[in-house]
Amino acid sequence: MTTERKRGRGRPAKALDPGMSLLAALGAKVRELRKGRSLTLMELGELTGYSWQHLGAVERGSVAPSESVIVACDTALGAGGALNRMLPGVIREQAHLRHSSEAARRSGTEAPGSDVDWGRLSACGKRDSAVTSAVVDDIEMITMYQRRLYHELTSTQMLVPVDGHLGLLLSLLETPAPDRLRRRIVSAAGEAAGFSAWIWFDLGDHFKMGRRYGIAMDALAEGDDRGLRSYVSAYQAVTADAAGQAGEAVRHASAALDMADRSVTRVTRSWLHAVNATACAHAGDSRTALSQLGQAHGALEEAGDERDEWMYDFDHERLLGYEGNCLLELGRYAQAARSFEYALSGVPATCVRRRAELTVDLAQARLGEGETAEAVRLAREAITVFAQRGSASGMSRVRRLRDRMADQPAVRELDDFVRTWQE
Repeated sequence: MTTERKRGRGRPAKALDPGMSLLAALGAKVRELRKGRSLTLMELGELTGYSWQHLGAVERGSVAPSESVIVACDTALGAGGALNRMLPGVIREQAHLRHSSEAARRSGTEAPGSDVDWGRLSACGKRDSAVTSAVVDDIEMITMYQRRLYHELTSTQMLVPVDGHLGLLLSLLETPAPDRLRRRIVSAAGEAAGFSAWIWFDLGDHFKMGRRYGIAMDALAEGDDRGLRSYVSAYQAVTADAAGQAGEAVRHASAALDMADRSVTRVTRSWLHAVNATACAHAGDSRTALSQLGQAHGALEEAGDERDEWMYDFDHERLLGYEGNCLLELGRYAQAARSFEYALSGVPATCVRRRAELTVDLAQARLGEGETAEAVRLAREAITVFAQRGSASGMSRVRRLRDRMADQPAVRELDDFVRTWQE
């Protein structure tokens, strides 16, 4: 954590009065959060990509920030959507001020003979818009489209729109709405927060990932959506597993199965068993891992066409990827390689990240079989995708593979290939 540098000679920081306006309150909140993290304006500028002069003006309430500035500040300061939720009010306030100023410039007086308070009428624009079923329908579609774009864009490109969407949903939770619509907004917020957590995981920031998962679980607890909570909890197991936290992975995977109860389809239950199997295998519990894997196959064989709307397209080929990971951990390298090859054959060409992840897994199986040259070739193929997509979590997978072959001459070829991306 950086520390606040002492101010040199110059103007002292301007005292802020958050009560002056919503714009001033927003600026004061930015400064409060920045000071709380012991960051200077220059350091915040480096984190957000905006000049420290502009950020200083935002803090003083002398300039109205754009949405991108506030989203970037909210992310950099770990505000959890607090700044994003303040922005709509600031925008309405500024629009009202501009309207009032323009009206005063044009006429300076009310229309002759009018008994209408035009200023009060214009203030209606400050009120929150009504949350309707149609609005919620559109909002629910956004996360679905964003998840599709995840396969086409880098995680860095996806970050701002995903966190911005999450901020919108959290702001809507502060707007009165009928219970049936609020439940849908809560579920949408939980799903969006879980997706944001996954992107932060892919970028290698586990602190912000954890914050987003906390937001997701809190929101879904309010809505009592056990199925979606189990889905998010299972992803917490996946990320903990990837970070080498086997105990945490087992805890989250077990909790996900318990939460799901009978509230999910057999397809989702199959995936939950597969996640549990992988976590147990990495924790050294091979007996439970194989049992969970058998239950995953059984649930999927019994599944019909019914799918949970938030569940990704989990199928037999994806289950084989989990099976391969279990077999890999148990030292059954040839069987694991076959599972990974079958899994790769069923991955759509558009899911390049998924293909790259399975390619690294296959490389580990080939390395276990003693086929080092093939393992390096597969690793290079995966590195190309992870570098193009800016996936820190993907690169970590390759790094673990590289460390396993550290005492072999082939590792130099892999290191040289990585250097070509750094130049």
